[in-house]
Amino acid sequence: MTNIIDVIMNSLIAFSFLSLATFGIVLIFKTSSTTNFAQGSLGILGAFATSYFIDRQGVIDITGQPSVVVTSWTQLFIPMLAGILISFIAGFLIHAVIFKNARYTNVATKQIITMGLVIVITGLIPIAFGGTVTRVSFPFSKNTIELFGIPMSIHSLITLVIAAVIILGLFLLLKYTKWGLGVRSVASNERVAGLMGINTDLINALSWAIAGALGALAAITYTAAIGTLTSSTMIDVQVNAFYASILGGFSTFFGPLAGAFLLTTGQSLFPRLLIGLNMAQWSNTFLYLAIMIAVLIKPVGLFGKKVTKKV
Repeated sequence: MTNIIDVIMNSLIAFSFLSLATFGIVLIFKTSSTTNFAQGSLGILGAFATSYFIDRQGVIDITGQPSVVVTSWTQLFIPMLAGILISFIAGFLIHAVIFKNARYTNVATKQIITMGLVIVITGLIPIAFGGTVTRVSFPFSKNTIELFGIPMSIHSLITLVIAAVIILGLFLLLKYTKWGLGVRSVASNERVAGLMGINTDLINALSWAIAGALGALAAITYTAAIGTLTSSTMIDVQVNAFYASILGGFSTFFGPLAGAFLLTTGQSLFPRLLIGLNMAQWSNTFLYLAIMIAVLIKPVGLFGKKVTKKV
């Protein structure tokens, strides 16, 4: 029983990081009809910005004096907010400057544009932030508590709560607000949505901006958990986000998140199943093979819906 709880807890911790990145990718796919290969780069931009503001004494402590010693949540809040805001603005500008003029190009062209953005953003990071090497770290990152007899870091627990609140909030916004109605309309048919009076440019721009903010939050919390901050830190997270989206199905908003949970569960479960066979080092190989088989059986994803177009 303890092993099962341990697997679930480890899956939820990994899911808390992966869900934010996955939802950003799906949101852009649904509105801009492209797979965003720059999602990880947008996120790490926010993480570097957070680190930069910590390094440059961009935080004022409770005594009113500049401080670079991060000892409380309050001292991290302002740099984190600034980093998320920078990724939000970057995402907004990417649509306003680039994708607004490329909306009706083919899918391959849009994908190549996002690949180019990876190079551009990666090149701009050292220019903008210099040799920033501060590792974004929460003051309570090393503190742990026990849940159901399983030790869990406070950082992971807080990240899980933040991710759950944000994802739930986004689903409620999608269902009950005019913005959500606009997103669902654009996702269904952008041309028709425009004819119905929906500001599709604004919907797409906000989708890119929100995806950038989600990527930044995922990068900040993930780099704080692993204690490493480089321009390539988010590659594994982005790759897994794509795997999760393909497994769950791009045609729905909840499918990729379900795929993300199944993926993180598999990453926690497979090594335990294979350890007795002395094949634990092949766990990821077997996991991705299982995903390939699932997609071959159901190409639209486990929770995807086949889209039929009328002529």
